[in-house]
Amino acid sequence: MNHALVLQGALIAFGVALAGGAVGVGMGDGLVGNATIAGIARQPQSRAQLQVVMFLIIGLVEASYFINLALGFYFITAVVQNVTG
Repeated sequence: MNHALVLQGALIAFGVALAGGAVGVGMGDGLVGNATIAGIARQPQSRAQLQVVMFLIIGLVEASYFINLALGFYFITAVVQNVTG
């Protein structure tokens, strides 16, 4: 099989996976922000506690995107190295 063809397919799959991950991260951040705003509106005295939890969750959600990025690069190199021909 042609290395260039396999690399093109891997890069397209990588782009699709990153796009899906970006959409998921955007939706997750929006939901966390929405829930924090609603919580602060209900109980203004718990603002500091809610903000700490919000930033913690946003950090975890963003980390999942960067894990997706790192695994994508790893899979691209693994796929291209295993192609014979």
